[in-house]
Amino acid sequence: MPSVQRVHWAKLKVAAVCATALLILGTLCVLLTGGTLLEPKSTIYLYMPDAVGVVAGAPVRVDGIGVGKVELVELSGSKEPDRVVKVTMTIERDRLRSIPEDSTAEASADTLVGDKFVDIDSGRSAAHIKPGGEILYKATPDVMKRLDVTQFEDRLRAMDALVSEIEQGKTPLGQFVQGDDMYRSLLHRVAELDSAIRTAARTTGSVGQALYGEAMYSRIADPLHELDLSLARIQSGQGPMGQLLRDNAQYSQLRDSMADLHKTVADLRGNAFLKSEQQYTDWNRSVQKMIRMVDDFASSAPMQTAASYDEFAGLARELESGLKDFRENPRKFLRLKMF
Repeated sequence: MPSVQRVHWAKLKVAAVCATALLILGTLCVLLTGGTLLEPKSTIYLYMPDAVGVVAGAPVRVDGIGVGKVELVELSGSKEPDRVVKVTMTIERDRLRSIPEDSTAEASADTLVGDKFVDIDSGRSAAHIKPGGEILYKATPDVMKRLDVTQFEDRLRAMDALVSEIEQGKTPLGQFVQGDDMYRSLLHRVAELDSAIRTAARTTGSVGQALYGEAMYSRIADPLHELDLSLARIQSGQGPMGQLLRDNAQYSQLRDSMADLHKTVADLRGNAFLKSEQQYTDWNRSVQKMIRMVDDFASSAPMQTAASYDEFAGLARELESGLKDFRENPRKFLRLKMF
């Protein structure tokens, strides 16, 4: 028989394995439920005219965000057409604040053949739904139920005619699929583009010379080189501009000249003649007096007669002739008288 110590050790191993298994199982349950297993839940209800594929365990979404799941789908026992099926939903309690009271719900699916889920469209009310509240059902038209068989046949015939035209090449799409004219045209345009690029790349053409020749490069590089040399000469102190920038003497001389000019203008502005109104008035009075004297002399009787003008003119000519003779032969006017 095994000893008591071995029995206790075996029981301890079994207990440890069971505890580890329970811990793993609990972790899997939490992960499979999205970490919401232990969170408090609330129940809300939805009444529908039929189940339309909604089953227990189906997701419940608010504006596309999962907030819970369908707990139970059963008959409500109501005689009203829109309240035949009762859907019980469990929602995370903290998510109820994101569901206004005027929200509506419907059965939706991600694809035509996908599983159904309850899609809640949030309303605009400031108050949110309470635990045990009811979501209003929003009826949506079923496309397959509302589709008329005659209309469906007409659409099939139109699609068949379109496919036939494409197969026969009667439409531009059919010509593109069945024929090769558009392909050849596209290929021809691609060849023309390739030829134009090759022509531009040749150095014998005008475009190629402009791209690969040195003429355009020289036109751009030579002025830049001259500008660089000019700036280098100025920086090294060559030329008048360079000497002006490098030599402080010329700058000081120019500054002194500007200071003298400023002082001269200031002295002239502070002159008594420019500042005194009395001197200006006296000077203006003297000028007016000289103008009147000239006007009186011009309006006098000797200046008004032609004889007086002729006499003055003759006197001026004689004086001019005498000065000319004196300049040419001054000995003629120098006479020595002996006693």
